[in-house]
Amino acid sequence: MLPARPERSALPRLFLSLLLAFSVSSSSAAWDLVLLHTNDVHARVEETSKHSGKCGGSSSGCFAGVARRATEVKRIRSSESNVLLLDAGDQFQGTVWFNYYKGAEAAHFMNKLQYDAMVFGNHEFDNGVEGLMKPFMENIKCPVLSANIKPDKTLASTFGTSYLPYKILNVGGEKVGVVGYTSQETSALSKPGPHLKFEDEVPALQLQVDKLQTLGVNKIIALGHSGFTMDQEIAKKVRGVDVVIGGHTTPSSTQVTSISSITFRSQLEAQTSD
Repeated sequence: MLPARPERSALPRLFLSLLLAFSVSSSSAAWDLVLLHTNDVHARVEETSKHSGKCGGSSSGCFAGVARRATEVKRIRSSESNVLLLDAGDQFQGTVWFNYYKGAEAAHFMNKLQYDAMVFGNHEFDNGVEGLMKPFMENIKCPVLSANIKPDKTLASTFGTSYLPYKILNVGGEKVGVVGYTSQETSALSKPGPHLKFEDEVPALQLQVDKLQTLGVNKIIALGHSGFTMDQEIAKKVRGVDVVIGGHTTPSSTQVTSISSITFRSQLEAQTSD
């Protein structure tokens, strides 16, 4: 399997769609997976200009917004069989929508778009754990992931039960594992409080990827919010990860390794081949 880094937009905080074909080699028909993902949305419910201001008179100078995002997701879902919609963190902070609704707006619109999974970004903790739980975690319907956030006993039975290290999704009869990670620097960048530990991403991910493989999952996506440099480290060092989707930084498309397809052997072939 080839660890690879999908392409992201050069424009910050804007919606991005990415199509990847995962082909499973077997006697049956080929299986393709389309990945759509967002990162660093930062409460951009309304459209914006490329300078993060109000749009002008021409629609060509406008980007993002929930309406555009929903239209694109609907278009792709109607034309493709196996589609996942993922978010790489930082739905919180950035506009008056967050200032007023405190994250409830993010949960509302993510539910409307039917996201399959998301990860915590550092800004999700800007109002503390309590400010994350009530407006967002108690309303969001998709699984929220992070393999490297460890609560102490104070939060173990509350916040610690609200998220998962990974999620196995059944897509078109195939198991796809999505494992999450969050910046180890979150304690310095935000306000998660004293009861959460943000561990080193690489060993935390490796532990969960190994678990996924023992469960027979051989298509694994690392979805996280630690920045481009860490994304590259994960792609290089975490064995068994096929695709890394990251947030926190928004490198230009020329900096990012893009792939159009990954071919997997089926479990049966892997067991019987030399």
